[in-house]
Amino acid sequence: MMMMMMMILLLVSQHALGGVVEVNEGAESVLLPCIYSGQIPEDNPLLIWTRSDLSPNSVHLQRENGDDLQNQNQRFRNRTSMNPDALDTGNFSLTLRKPEQIDGGNYTCSISNGREELNLKQIHLKVKADQQEVEVTEGSDSVVLPCTTSSRLPEDTSVEWTRSEPEFMMVHSSSNQRNQDGFYRDRTEMDQDFLRTGDVGLTLRNPTHRDAGRYVCTVYRDQDVLRHTLVLKYVQKEPFPSWATALLVLLVLVLIVSAGFLYHFKDFFLPAPQVQVDSGLNLSCCPAEPTFTCQVAPEWSGETERTRRSMCIRAVLMILKNRT
Repeated sequence: MMMMMMMILLLVSQHALGGVVEVNEGAESVLLPCIYSGQIPEDNPLLIWTRSDLSPNSVHLQRENGDDLQNQNQRFRNRTSMNPDALDTGNFSLTLRKPEQIDGGNYTCSISNGREELNLKQIHLKVKADQQEVEVTEGSDSVVLPCTTSSRLPEDTSVEWTRSEPEFMMVHSSSNQRNQDGFYRDRTEMDQDFLRTGDVGLTLRNPTHRDAGRYVCTVYRDQDVLRHTLVLKYVQKEPFPSWATALLVLLVLVLIVSAGFLYHFKDFFLPAPQVQVDSGLNLSCCPAEPTFTCQVAPEWSGETERTRRSMCIRAVLMILKNRT
């Protein structure tokens, strides 16, 4: 038995190296990876995730017949899960839902036979409080989703861009574009020199309102899994600026009021019509005896017939009054 445990220790020593996992607070979940290719204990195998700075330190425990969360720290209640077939596949990774800043720390993945425990991997989880927002205006040719990491990345570093909300989509992969969602086909691009520069941002061409949502940039670097979350907001152009609309309405109201004011007081502003009356001649606008001729100034020639007759009659009456 001791010899078997020593062999297991040798096999897992290379896996016990630590890694860093970064995630933004408020993300749906974060995965703490732990892959094991060694021999599984035959008697009472246990898969254990712990965090040494907590009491109790148990994060998740899985037995051969399922999870055993009786001694789990209450902080992680209903927030952790492992693959049910982990002992068969060797994938001991832990999923932690709704990560918060207080979840940051060192997590240890272990395997045990109930008597001895072997540490397989230690993960340092960083939960970042900030969540970046990027806005793109309707009609823009493209938008850049920023994401940076350290420069001089290892050759086997890979980057994935996914969209987690409103639905999951594979947006871009630096290593395999075959899994890219057709919605993003021929619309995404990354810097070809990202291994040297550390700039793993994504350019999205011809953005529309359907592109709005939460995006996750994931960098797989050696043992580290670095994640950066951002929200893309799509801003539609206003057909006419609101301030200009308000000004136009105000101007129209001023014009309407001014026109009504001028019409109401037109007699005070417009000159009186010039009327000349000659007696002794027959005039159709004033057919009564005695007959008169009535001439209206040319600038008033556009008046209606009724208005002209009215002006003529008033002039004739004034002349008759003066004669008497």
